[in-house]
Amino acid sequence: MAKKWTAAEEKFLLENYGKVPMAELADRFGVTRKAISAKMDKLRLAHGIDPVGARERAAHKAGRTSSSAGMHPPQPGGAVPRPVRLIDEIKRPEAREVEASAPSGKVPSGMVVKTEKGWQPLFIDKKRVAS
Repeated sequence: MAKKWTAAEEKFLLENYGKVPMAELADRFGVTRKAISAKMDKLRLAHGIDPVGARERAAHKAGRTSSSAGMHPPQPGGAVPRPVRLIDEIKRPEAREVEASAPSGKVPSGMVVKTEKGWQPLFIDKKRVAS
């Protein structure tokens, strides 16, 4: 059943939405985060506040571009992208052939393991290969 919102709760929601975490608002009013978002959409419409993204959706439906819709370019600030190393700058270890004779009854697996002596080839039983 839908929650009956009081005027004080609506006022608090209008003043604190975006300042207080959504989970905290949901806990405070005993509703889901989706219910908080839906209530904010209704309050924005009731108070003549442009709902988030409504102007952009209307311009897109009308087939207008952002320049013809009177939109402003994005403002500086916000999320700062983290630097990403280019692929050719990624260091790759050198692959070397590790030579060792296989013990009796074993065959090389093609893998190596790091031991106290350094990288050593890994051998498996011939029985497991043949089976």
